Amino acid sequence: MIDFHVHLYTADDLPINAGELPYRLPEPFPVKTYLDSLIEAGYKPDLVNNVHLSILDNSENIFRSFDELKCLQAEHPQRYGGIEMIGTILADPDYATIERLSHPQIKGIRLVLHDVCPESITPHTYSGDDWQALYARLRRDQHIHIYAQEPEANLRVLKQIPADRAVVIDHLGTCRPERGPQDRFYQALLEEARSRGNVWFKGPGYRTANTAEQTAPFTLEIIKRLGHNRLLLECTDAPHVGTDRDGQAYAALFTPVSVLQFARSLADITARENHISEQALLNAACADIINPQDPKEHTNMNKVHVEEFTFTVNYTDGSEQLEASRFIPENPDMSLPPVVFNSGYTGGVSMYGQLMGNALAARGYIVTTYDVSGFFSNRTVRNTFLKDDKLLTNVSLEDQTTELLALIEVAREHTGRMPIVISWAMGSVASLAAVNRLAAAGGEQIPLYVPMSYTRLRNLQNLRADAAGADEALFALAEDDAIPIFDTGTEETKLGYYPLDPNTQAYVHEQLGNYTHAGGADDWPGLQFVTARSYQSYVKFDPESEINAAKGSYPPALIIHGANNSLHMPKESQRLFEAYPDQEGNSLWIVEAMEHGQQLAADDPIFRKLIDGIDGHYRSLS
Repeated sequence: MIDFHVHLYTADDLPINAGELPYRLPEPFPVKTYLDSLIEAGYKPDLVNNVHLSILDNSENIFRSFDELKCLQAEHPQRYGGIEMIGTILADPDYATIERLSHPQIKGIRLVLHDVCPESITPHTYSGDDWQALYARLRRDQHIHIYAQEPEANLRVLKQIPADRAVVIDHLGTCRPERGPQDRFYQALLEEARSRGNVWFKGPGYRTANTAEQTAPFTLEIIKRLGHNRLLLECTDAPHVGTDRDGQAYAALFTPVSVLQFARSLADITARENHISEQALLNAACADIINPQDPKEHTNMNKVHVEEFTFTVNYTDGSEQLEASRFIPENPDMSLPPVVFNSGYTGGVSMYGQLMGNALAARGYIVTTYDVSGFFSNRTVRNTFLKDDKLLTNVSLEDQTTELLALIEVAREHTGRMPIVISWAMGSVASLAAVNRLAAAGGEQIPLYVPMSYTRLRNLQNLRADAAGADEALFALAEDDAIPIFDTGTEETKLGYYPLDPNTQAYVHEQLGNYTHAGGADDWPGLQFVTARSYQSYVKFDPESEINAAKGSYPPALIIHGANNSLHMPKESQRLFEAYPDQEGNSLWIVEAMEHGQQLAADDPIFRKLIDGIDGHYRSLS
């Protein structure tokens, strides 16, 4: 989850003289109080936007909140780690200086008009030379946030803002629910927003109307006129200052948690009417607001050249040449290390490899990936043989560890630097073994380790209907006996190699099949049968139990897992985070609304968030 609108401040930030405030002086609301209220209720935000509080004459509290969160994360990394904070400061030409706007966490400025009379806003109120200079100081990733209760006031201000500046309009553009969405000024506001193409309407919506049902006509009208990607509802607006139109204090009606529930109810009503996902309305627009793509830059960044090559792997019983792919940006950022990506069971270049390769190369990284031996382009190199007219594949995590170490060395030789290693699912188990071996060797270590959807493979077997019975039967087989590639819960597949939960079964064949068809590879999963030895060896393969900081130096780890993953459970990554050697830069990131691989698609907002998060985490270390 995210909270795109909250006000965080301490007692020292509040004004001494509260006599002329538009509402009662609120209680202090520091970062720790706010986060603890969410975390203890089961909500941990990935992103928090600390927005300028209208009763303050500056936004210094926002800059102090950045430091407060940093201290909390240093003291309690597991509790507060993985939370990113940004800020939206006071929109004032004298206050919003280039020095303040240059802070990387400042993502916007806020114009506060409250219930100002629209007629008091002249055509020049926000378009004079001083305001034009302020607009020109904004970075491309900084927006202008307008808060006015009257839709006509929002419209008058919007028309004075340069057309190339992104705008976020507070409280769905109106706090006048009695007029309805067909109000002529509300319709004019939506039309102006539609014609500009860079205006978003933000919730949570309780200041528009006190119930989700009463607010829904406005969100439905926004989608009808602008599309669902112009709506962002996941906000708390805590600590809920002011009163509603009946004089009831919002703080008596709402808490941060109840507002999040309000936003989800509103998203659910709106999504069902439009046959779209609730998540698309809650926070999918966030990335477009705070990390917009410049069309020219986007074109240049995505000129990625793919170079095919072979590399040598020295196994314990001989050497082989494996094929690999290198994704090279037209203008690589040589300040960045290279990246090596290895995928999970049946994974390879034509699936998640090309996806990660293109996305990270677009950001300046040189990315290398490959198909593990026995699969796709390396199908006939090793670990594949015929028995009784059946084509069998031996899946060897020992081999995959050796292959990954060889590829890390290839990347180091190619660029002169050790690579970041990013791994998916079962590939994260092989890469953990590789990290252990690099630590034990005592040589140069990788700069960052990013396991995604990690699981201890013995624990994965708990998905089976009869895990103990299957284990006993599989160990009774000869090593070269054929077994099904998956256990999908049927009698025919109960001795399959890899158990799948129903949620994962529902998407794998269509999504991964599309990837391999597009890549010109064998149809996914690229094999027919697996050896019993594959099972017998992989349930014993447990590099997590071999983690030993005393044996050598470990890299910082960004451990990523989907909160809704029902195949590889989030607790697996949580346990890995606790077992991993304590390093500056370690972080556990449980990604809200992410499942197993369902969101791994180039245009999915969660996938874009993953790429932004990995890139941002490395840059924060350097």
